[in-house]
Amino acid sequence: MMLKTSSFQVVIVCFLALLSNAVHAQHDDIEDISAARAAKLNAAFAELVAKHNINTAGVAVIKQQKVIWQNQFGQQSSGVPATANTLFNIASLTKTITAETILRLVAQGKLSLDEPVAPYWLDPDLNGDPRVHQLTARMLLSHTGGFMNWRYFADDGKLRFIDAPGNSFNYSGEGYEYLAKYAENKLGVPFPKLVQSTIFEPLSMSSAAIVVDKNNFANIAKPLDKDGKFYGFYCHPAGYCSKEGSYSAAANLVITVADYARFLISSMQGEGLSAALKQDRNTMQGIQFKQSEIICGDAPASACPSQLGYGLGWSMAHLPNGNTIGHRGTNWSIVSLTYYYPDSGDGLIVFFNAPNKAGIAGMIDALELLDPDSPEIQGYKLRLARAQ
Repeated sequence: MMLKTSSFQVVIVCFLALLSNAVHAQHDDIEDISAARAAKLNAAFAELVAKHNINTAGVAVIKQQKVIWQNQFGQQSSGVPATANTLFNIASLTKTITAETILRLVAQGKLSLDEPVAPYWLDPDLNGDPRVHQLTARMLLSHTGGFMNWRYFADDGKLRFIDAPGNSFNYSGEGYEYLAKYAENKLGVPFPKLVQSTIFEPLSMSSAAIVVDKNNFANIAKPLDKDGKFYGFYCHPAGYCSKEGSYSAAANLVITVADYARFLISSMQGEGLSAALKQDRNTMQGIQFKQSEIICGDAPASACPSQLGYGLGWSMAHLPNGNTIGHRGTNWSIVSLTYYYPDSGDGLIVFFNAPNKAGIAGMIDALELLDPDSPEIQGYKLRLARAQ
C-alpha cells in the first residue's frame, strides 16, 4: 500500500479498502421514519449516549429536504437535560456557514471567487512573499490556497505557504480565517455581521452565534474531558481560551440542531445562489485523492470512490451509485458530522458533545442506526482504531 504523502492519506486508503458494504446500488437515500421507528430511535439513542458516556447529543434526519426526525439526548450540563434550545459547538462545520456566506455574497455581486484577495487582505506573516498575489477566494474555499491547517503548527508560529496557491489540496483553517478577512476588508463590514445579514437573519437562525458571547454560555452543551473536567466554554485543556467578542470563521460556531438543519436544507436547495454557482460549489475542486492513488483492496467496484475532495466549502465523495456532500468537525470535546445525498435530498446531522474517542465510537453506532450504508462508517471505525 503506497501513497504520496502523509499518514492521514494512509488512513483514507485503508478506509476505502474497507468500504465493501458502504454503498449499495442506487444508495442515495435514507430510510423514512414512522412513529414506531422514531420511538425505537429515541430509545436507541438514549442507550447509545449512556453506553459511550456522551455528554450531549443532537440529531436530525432529513428526507427529501425536510426534517422528518429530530431529538436531543443526554445532559446540557450537570442535572440539566438537553433540549431543543441546547447550543452545540460544531467545530469545523463552522466552515460550511462561512462558505455559504461568501458564496451568497458572490451571487450578490459583492465578492468574487477569482479575483486576487491580496488588495484587500495580506497577512503580515506573508509580507514580501509574491505568492500572496495568486490567492483567490476559490482557492481558499476549496483548501487549495497552499496553507497549513494552523500557523501554530509551525515551529515559529507564523503563517507560511507549504505549496504554491492552486497547486494541491491542503486542508486549512487558516485559509478560512484569511477568507473572512478578505470579505470584511473589501466590504468594510465585520465578518460576523456579514454572516448575520447573509445567513442567520434570512434563515431565521436565531440561535446561531459565530462570536464568543458569555450570554450564550447558559445554553451551550458543557464540554468535559474523559474524566469529567470542565475547562471553560471555548477553552482547551492546554490552557487557552477564545476571548469574549472574538470569532473564528473556521471553528467554534454554536447553534441548535434545528437551526443547522434549516441552514443545511437551504444549502441543499442552493438558496441565494444561481444555478451555475450552485453547480460550481458542488463540483470537486480540491482533490485529495484520484482513483489511481486509491487502493480499494477487496472492496467491489461499486464501493470504490473515483475521487475524494472538496468543492467550494463542502467535502464530497464521488461514488459510482451516489455522491455525498458534507463536512466533519472534530476537536478534543466535539465530534460533529453532516452530509447529504444531492440526488435524493436526504441527509443527516449528528452533533456530539463528548470526549473525542467516545464521540467517534458513538458516531459509528449513530450512523449504523440512521444510515447503515453510510460511506462515513468505516472512516470513523479507522479513526477509533487509531485512538485506541
